[in-house]
Amino acid sequence: MPIYKAPAAIENRNKALKSIFLAGSIEMDKAIDWQKACEIALADDFNVLNPRRTTWNNSWKQTKDNPLFREQVEWELDALQQADKILLYFAAGTKSPISLLEFGLYAQSGKLLVACAEDFWRKGNVDIVCERYQIPQFHSLEEAMEAIKTAH
Repeated sequence: MPIYKAPAAIENRNKALKSIFLAGSIEMDKAIDWQKACEIALADDFNVLNPRRTTWNNSWKQTKDNPLFREQVEWELDALQQADKILLYFAAGTKSPISLLEFGLYAQSGKLLVACAEDFWRKGNVDIVCERYQIPQFHSLEEAMEAIKTAH
């Protein structure tokens, strides 16, 4: 299964398959590991680029001078840029500031598909941006994954 988790090299991925980046709520493990379900559902048809690092340590200082943190952020930026599609999930009960940043960075890219929980704290903002930039938006993660597989 072509699953690439940070910080694994993605340059050697299977070029015959499109790549999908799993952006969205992690928030120091406040969000469930929704990426695991995506790996299972999508790995037959896509290179799955998953930023949820197996060896993440919450004690790492999140500064540009920390080589492990820098490696993570640079991996994510590279993977976002190289991905054909970006599935962005905003989970209930999270603030997801980095996900919102990625949403803004890629809103006009044509790569995004968004699933946003009804009670996500900034759902109104997400709805308006999706509407403005014609970003496909789904009511659930499952609905988004089904649409991705069907469109493939």
